[in-house]
Amino acid sequence: MRTPTWTIVLGAALAALILGLAFMQAFGGWTRDGVLAGAAITARWAFPWFIAAWSASSLAKLWPGGWRTALLRRRRAVGLAFAANHFVHLGFVVAAVSQFGETRPLFVYLAGGGAYLMIAAMALTSNDAAQRWMGPKGWRLLHAMGGWWVLIIFANSYVARLMAKPAIAGPAVVLIVAALGLRIAAAVKGRSQAQAA
Repeated sequence: MRTPTWTIVLGAALAALILGLAFMQAFGGWTRDGVLAGAAITARWAFPWFIAAWSASSLAKLWPGGWRTALLRRRRAVGLAFAANHFVHLGFVVAAVSQFGETRPLFVYLAGGGAYLMIAAMALTSNDAAQRWMGPKGWRLLHAMGGWWVLIIFANSYVARLMAKPAIAGPAVVLIVAALGLRIAAAVKGRSQAQAA
């Protein structure tokens, strides 16, 4: 029996909330440090969901069948789970800024805010009706732009932490590089198949 999309999305978001609250409690409770710990763990929890959704088509194109094709079939659910997770993360970020005066440079707010607008737009259009309304090209353009935007935000965040937190940032950077490699390899394979045809 196929697990409903809403079950995956809700389960992932609840897991993010539980993780965030647990880390907040472990690092001081309702304090600046506690809320920032909740924000950090929820971003880390959302990251693999994003990488899985972003890499699904490349994996299925390079190695059709098995879990790769299953992942591609459920990419919408995985992508929506990422969006739900990352909006839980946003809740902790908003709490840190509004309740504890946490600040970031204007560029971070603009880039991050733009990423959230893209995530919201991708989530709202992750349905058949929106795909028909936007048309295949418009829909693909939105989701391609949004995916790249989010990838760049994650890459910037983890690369910046490589020296300070290598045990956390290192594996994430490896996953990002691997995901980029898969994209390139899938594109090359697609061109080769098109030329052969």
